[in-house]
Amino acid sequence: MLRNINIAKASIHPLVRAWPDDTLGDIQEKLCKHNSVVVVDTVGHFKGIISHKDVVRQMLARADWKEIPVAEVMTTKVLYVPNHVSLADAAKIMLEAEIHQLVVTGPPEGDALPLAY
Repeated sequence: MLRNINIAKASIHPLVRAWPDDTLGDIQEKLCKHNSVVVVDTVGHFKGIISHKDVVRQMLARADWKEIPVAEVMTTKVLYVPNHVSLADAAKIMLEAEIHQLVVTGPPEGDALPLAY
């Protein structure tokens, strides 16, 4: 059954964005509502991702955590898949990479894009 459903149909999280010069304090509320935020530049190009866990790590390490720019904490090597990949294939990729999330890319039509970091 998982092979018959593409990941675009199962993607349930909206794309929540931040900019590299936002601070962790700026995005704290977004991360309370969503587990991760995609970081983009001013023209919308993907730059990285930051998770709630990343911010908690900084909260425990630094008193000035709210002032830290997102660019200093975000993960820049992010695994993403095109939106036509099946749920089964996406699950396999996640298990092999030992990750909890994938960024799903591509227009609703499902144009193919290569897997990348």
